[in-house]
Amino acid sequence: MLFHTNKVHFHEVLEESRNKPVLLEFYAGWCAPCRALAPALDALSDRYAEVLSAYAVNTDTDAEIAEQYAVDKLPVILMLYRGTEQRWEGEIRIEDIAAAVAALKMEKDSDRQC
Repeated sequence: MLFHTNKVHFHEVLEESRNKPVLLEFYAGWCAPCRALAPALDALSDRYAEVLSAYAVNTDTDAEIAEQYAVDKLPVILMLYRGTEQRWEGEIRIEDIAAAVAALKMEKDSDRQC
């Protein structure tokens, strides 16, 4: 499930990304591609809930966050983790995001086995 975040709580999201991958969906209610992508992102975040946290940022109400990440078109998906950023925008394929998350899961699983 994607949780909604805003400028009041966004510092907590950034803090969380130091230890756990955070997926950010930048969207707007009027954005048809965003609405089409939302169910797949929800399913992905449920599937990998033990690996990552997922948040949605409404660019109409929290433009400051969107500006901070140079979001100038929608949809945009970011994955933040330990100071790194992975970005998908425009025609987003959920398979590409799933592959990146699965790779992180494999990396975390191998870290636990060592």
